Order: sequence, then structure tokens, then C-alpha cells
Amino acid sequence: MDQEIGEIYDQISGQISPQEFEQRVEEKVQLMGELCDRRTAAMLVAREFGEVELKIDRIRPETGKVTFVGKIVSISEVHEFARGDGSPGRVANLAIGDETGTVRVVLWDELVEPVSSGELKVDQTFRIRGFTREGYFGTEVTVDRGGLEEVEAQIQTRVEPHKISEIRADMGDITILAKVVDPGMVREFARRDGSVGRVKSVTLGDDSGKIRLTLWNEKAEMDLCEGDTLEVINALSRERYGQVEIQAGGYSVVRKSDVLVEYQEKITHVSELAPGSIYSISGFVTGLGEVREFERDDGTVGRVANIYVSDETGRVRVALWNDHVRLIENLDLGSRIELVDCQAKEGWNGELEVSCGWSTKVTFAPPE
Repeated sequence: MDQEIGEIYDQISGQISPQEFEQRVEEKVQLMGELCDRRTAAMLVAREFGEVELKIDRIRPETGKVTFVGKIVSISEVHEFARGDGSPGRVANLAIGDETGTVRVVLWDELVEPVSSGELKVDQTFRIRGFTREGYFGTEVTVDRGGLEEVEAQIQTRVEPHKISEIRADMGDITILAKVVDPGMVREFARRDGSVGRVKSVTLGDDSGKIRLTLWNEKAEMDLCEGDTLEVINALSRERYGQVEIQAGGYSVVRKSDVLVEYQEKITHVSELAPGSIYSISGFVTGLGEVREFERDDGTVGRVANIYVSDETGRVRVALWNDHVRLIENLDLGSRIELVDCQAKEGWNGELEVSCGWSTKVTFAPPE
């Protein structure tokens, strides 16, 4: 008996012999033709003997009715919405994990009440009964009424982190384990209702690259230092200004970890720069321009200054804007400079130049 159906047979091994089980599976496959593979047929046979509990990595959109035991990894906020007929609806999501993986569990309407009341908490363990479907972010399980049963079980969840290089725009259920490259600073903003919100942009890195993480409100207040390791569970990604970022929403888990993560900034040679991409470069200041002021669309005054940076492969003009301009007030030719996360673009005269935006980190060292 192969492993694909062997794990299903193990659930009912005391009620039927292996030979009879395999025979019934083959009969189901022949009866249903292309509508049924061996795994689905095995599930149908097993259900004839009662409830079968699956491991999470065996749950598929086509599984149908499913029962499994898992631990709550994260809990979303309750979202309210209007149905097509105008009636109100509510929905919340849970990420449930066991030692084989995680799956999204969806609660609708009155079933979200334990989320609203705070009765459901991370690390609680439940036996879950529901129906599977293909959701926007992969397999989902919609819970039946009475389909959440708290149980006593020792479960070590397995949440396999993504490499940063694997993250693309519009992904969900992202889990990463990464090093804090830049902890960022908390900024306040005004919400539409007049209240004040808080946001912080943190740069994370691993051995495959780096990415920006946005933290909101309470999560933005986390005390983070450069070099900390951060575990982020159930984040979302989006594209912003041509770069993919991740965001930790109300259902995300963000916590420090003792796991060591390696990260090293990739420095690109000047000769390898191409318009439209973000780079980090290092070299020497070989030219200084004057500071110019300009008027923004909103009437405020901004400042810009150009400098030239050279390495062993070439020389490029660098535009410093606003707060970065102050860095060159006491700058000397020959100073060493490092620009992290600057954008290469085609300048107004057709020449390649580098622009330092608000997210660029600029550091100088005096001439040796």
C-alpha cells in the first residue's frame, strides 16, 4: 500500500484489512472514473467507517468534508460586510497549524463571536470540522456549526518560513524569519475619523535578499534593534513604488526570535547600475554640487543637491533630497560614502543618475 492512501488507512486499520481497503479503493476509482483519484477514493472508503482525522498537509480544496486537529497560530480581526441583498455579514480567519503545515480556517456570521469576545486565543488547540474550497490564498476550510471543539493535544506547529526572494506581490499567508537591517522610526498619521494612527517601516534581510515590513499601531511600538531576528506569520505582500513590501495586519503575528539569520548587504558596482532598479552602492565622493531650493506643488520649499560618487568601475551623479542635503554641509571630497536602497534612473539629460529617496540610508566616513 503506497503512502498516499496508507495514512488514510491507518485511521481505520482496526476495522478493515489492508487488502480489502485497497480493493474497495480500486472499486471506487473504477466506479467514478476520472472524477476520482486514489486518494479521494480512499477518503470516501474511510468515511464509510466513521470520522477520519487528517493531517493538515493532506487537506486539499477537493477533499470536501474534513476533520482535523490543530493549534491556532494567528487570528484575524472580524470584518463586517454587506451581502448582495443588503443584509450584514461578518467573517474572520484563523491560521491553524500542526506538525505538517498550516491552513486557513474561515468563520462566518455567528461563528465569529468567539473572535469578537476574545474567547479564541493563539496556541489553543481544536478539533475542526468543515468543508474545503479553493480560496484566494489557497486551500480554505469553512467551519460547520459546532465545528470548533477545543481539545487537549500536544501539537508542535510547523510553519515553514518563506525566503525573502520568494515573496511576490499580492501573496497572503506569508511567514518569514529575518534579520532587522533597519528598525525604522514610528510615524504618526491622521485617520479619516480624526484619530491618530502609528506606522513604522522596518527593513528585514535574510541570505536571499531584503524587504520592507510595515507595522501598524501597537505592532509599530515594538522595541526593535538592528541585528534582532523577527518572525512574521500571516503577512500580506503588495507592490509599492515598483517594490514588493509586506504588511503585518491585525491577524498577523510579529515576534522576536532567538534564531540567528545571516544577512549581508549586496553592494553593486557603479558600472552595473541600470535605470528602474533599487541598489546599494559604495565608493568615494568625487564631486560636490550646490544646494538648490524649489517649490513643491503644495507651496512648501524643498532642497536638492547633487554629488558624484566613484568606485573602481565608474562614476555616477547622486541626487540628495531634503533631509539628506544636510549630510553634505561638512562633506569633503574623498570621503567614503555608502548609499543603501537608492534608485537608479535616467536623468533629464539622458545620463544615468542615482536618487536618494526617504527610505535611502546614507552614511559617510571622512577621507583616510
